[in-house]
Amino acid sequence: MFVVHDPCGLMVAYESWTAWREEHRRTAAAEPAPLCPSDVSFCAVCWGQAKIYAPARNGEGLVPVPCGTCDATGIVRNR
Repeated sequence: MFVVHDPCGLMVAYESWTAWREEHRRTAAAEPAPLCPSDVSFCAVCWGQAKIYAPARNGEGLVPVPCGTCDATGIVRNR
């Protein structure tokens, strides 16, 4: 018997290496979930950050402002 830490930080006990291999074979074979729905893409203006940098009013550098293209969400719907 041995114990390993899973990605969530929990300790998981296995009876043998065969049991560990079997579980990891199942998780590796599963299709990964998409990061976002297919009708959504990241904003091309702010690159998904929901803010852009604009010149400061006093002329001393750049300040973050909400992106007007995606309404500060970082994503846009494909039409």
